[in-house]
Amino acid sequence: MRELSSRVGQTFLSVLSRIPVGWTLLSVLSKIPVGWTLLSDDDNRQTRMSVLPTRCILCAFVSLWLILILSNVTFAQVGVEMQPNRITIGDPIELSISLSIPEDASVIWPGPEELKPAEIINADTVKTGKTEHTIRYTLSIFEPGQFELTDIPIIITSENNNDTIFVNPGEIEVVSVINPADSTADIRDIHPPMKLAWTLHDLLPFIYIGLALLIIGIAAYYLWRRYKIRKGDIIPWTPPPTPAHVIALKRLEELRIKKFWQDGYLKKYHSELTDIVKEYIGGRYDINAPEMTTYELLEIERRWAKDREWLKKVKRILEDADLVKFAKYKTDPHQNEKSLDTAFKYVEATKPYVESITVAKEQEVEA
Repeated sequence: MRELSSRVGQTFLSVLSRIPVGWTLLSVLSKIPVGWTLLSDDDNRQTRMSVLPTRCILCAFVSLWLILILSNVTFAQVGVEMQPNRITIGDPIELSISLSIPEDASVIWPGPEELKPAEIINADTVKTGKTEHTIRYTLSIFEPGQFELTDIPIIITSENNNDTIFVNPGEIEVVSVINPADSTADIRDIHPPMKLAWTLHDLLPFIYIGLALLIIGIAAYYLWRRYKIRKGDIIPWTPPPTPAHVIALKRLEELRIKKFWQDGYLKKYHSELTDIVKEYIGGRYDINAPEMTTYELLEIERRWAKDREWLKKVKRILEDADLVKFAKYKTDPHQNEKSLDTAFKYVEATKPYVESITVAKEQEVEA
């Protein structure tokens, strides 16, 4: 029994020695006597009894204390990865921390204060399963030098206990963007502003302003001109009248196409023919020929008949038409065609001389 107790005591002592608090307990235990002696009188006999070693008894209490302590400890597995270890100022650093903790535990990740001198650009947390937790930091450092990220705390909380785990990602070398060998780097002038190409979005305000000014200008001119016309300072423009010979030639061609005399409308044919001739004479020589009879028109022949030959031909057209309209005279087909051809030739021969010269020049250019 005594040997067994000694072995149990030595086992607990070995476990206890691995715990920092255990060293203190061992130092106390080493100063306690090996055993206690109990004396008793029974029937005037003195009996000496040896009890279990004192160290074994204390080890039992220590083991109970260890069980209570270890029952509240949260066990966790940690993985840390940081890339790259050498950057230029402002470049990103990827730091990944993975934890495997009990299901009923939660984690509080390091914040900006714990990660100094690095600054957090972005942080994403990922939970895979019930026990696996991962956080991925994007960090950066904005000053050159050699830095070490150490003792970064991670707090694990459970229902009965809070534990802190410290991780050490390692060292980071931050180099400057300026080449140290360039002695003029510190006095180099800044770059001038860059000129960007114009886009449609940039031009739209100017287009809108231009259109608005154009509309305002047109409206202002219209109102001003209208005011001046009402006042009589401006005579509104009217297109020049169509020359009499152009109208006459067009109507004579339309009369030819209608074929009135071919269809038996002899009176209508001669009436329209004389109207065309009279309107041409009135427009060409500025007289009221359409309202005159043949006799009245011939009375003023000096105003419109400069050529005696054409006077005879026009007089024949007018007189034949009067016979058909008032005496029910019937002209033959040859006479009908001749009257129309004579009217065409008369208009062409007596149209304004300036117009004739212009047409002749246009024909020469086309030739």
